[in-house]
Amino acid sequence: MLVSILIGACSSSEAGTTASKASNSREATTDQSPSSSEQPASKLDWTDCDVGQNTQCATLQVPLDWAEPTGPKIGLALVRVLATGDRIGSLIGNPGGPGGSGLEFLGADPFSEALTRRFDTVSWDPRGVGKSTPVSCNESVPDLLALDPDPDTAAEQAALDQAAEAISTDCADSDLSLLEHISTVEVAKDLEAIRVALGDEPLNYIGFSYGTQIGQAYAEMYPKKIRSMVLDGVVDPSLGYTEFLLGQTAAFDASFEENVKRCEQAGLEECGVRDLGAAYDQVHSMVEEEPLGSGDSVLGPGELATAAIMTGYYEDGWQDLGPALAAGLDGDGSALRDLADQYYDFGAFTAYVGVVCTDTPPPDSPAAYESFADAAREVSPRFGGSVANELLPCATWPVEAAEAAAAVTAAGAPPILVIGNTRDPATPYENAVTVSESLESGVLVTAEISGHTAYGTNACVTKIVDDYLINLAVPKADPRCT
Repeated sequence: MLVSILIGACSSSEAGTTASKASNSREATTDQSPSSSEQPASKLDWTDCDVGQNTQCATLQVPLDWAEPTGPKIGLALVRVLATGDRIGSLIGNPGGPGGSGLEFLGADPFSEALTRRFDTVSWDPRGVGKSTPVSCNESVPDLLALDPDPDTAAEQAALDQAAEAISTDCADSDLSLLEHISTVEVAKDLEAIRVALGDEPLNYIGFSYGTQIGQAYAEMYPKKIRSMVLDGVVDPSLGYTEFLLGQTAAFDASFEENVKRCEQAGLEECGVRDLGAAYDQVHSMVEEEPLGSGDSVLGPGELATAAIMTGYYEDGWQDLGPALAAGLDGDGSALRDLADQYYDFGAFTAYVGVVCTDTPPPDSPAAYESFADAAREVSPRFGGSVANELLPCATWPVEAAEAAAAVTAAGAPPILVIGNTRDPATPYENAVTVSESLESGVLVTAEISGHTAYGTNACVTKIVDDYLINLAVPKADPRCT
């Protein structure tokens, strides 16, 4: 599933054949100079825009391929809000995804008044996303999402494989050149270009969820360009494709069981059902037989699983899931479908897939992928198939992953705050612990809460982050926020 919700060559004409894959070679070198030929000669022309209150927008031209800085260019859409008080510099934020829009993120006013007084707050739509040069091959995506992601017959599996390969084929036909250059490493190089274009000041950065992976890639390449960096809801880059998703599957399952327990403690009147797990299983049996609703509001097995997983991103997801399941038991799936749509609407699916499929190697055939999905079902019978098969296009993706997973040390970087929620299903807490230890200057901040990411949700974490970004105050020990 998406790792943030604040929070998706050659083709074959024969069914069952795999598209040939283009190479996605990339290299992360350390501390490249902002004045090198790698950096684009592009300035920012800010104009007022209606992304949010008091926002200004600009477009930055960067190389499509950072290995060819004088080659074709793509546009990055930027947004900023000027500091209202004594300015320290710019604070760049990324909401995650992959595929999340930084313009929408900043337009939602995500930062405290303390930060907006001292920083120009800035964000951007990463390459492939939104108002930046986008990945456009989305026509076949609804066909995949409409299918049961946890097939229990050979016919359902074949339909799923065919729909996933259709997305890969469409993307190979229409977006191959961009998809070859959409990796996290290249997004991190875009972040350096943004820093330089903003005035070459040291970087202040806060990344949420997948945004933490961008931050780590940047810190590995440009450790001495950083003034401050916060990673909230942490992706561990040492985990490979299957290892990460299996860990996420286990965490979503544990989050659901926590919601079952809290629903039982709250009681029928507050939760809406007596037993959240039994209610989910009953609605699942219903929609396996016949979906609820019709058209764009249909609730089938895929939408149901996505609705339940979506509530894992919330600190008290049972409060939304319980009443929605109660309505589903009465034949009304609209509330559950609304929860699923919150997930679907977060980011661009093919941009999301394009990053995940190529950052580290996925199972590289439908048969290998089916074995992986079986392993995910063993971890979570309820959700394993859905978590794994959401990314089934990776089995036939037209761009090959060129790098194995590897930990980041970011030698020479200043202290980096690494924030993890102990009951986070999307980026499990163990990720934050591991990353804080692998980073040479990592500082762990534990939030003993449910839900995904802590800044703006937990007052203790918010205060620590604000004090760090403004005053460079670093906790002497893990504060264990509650």
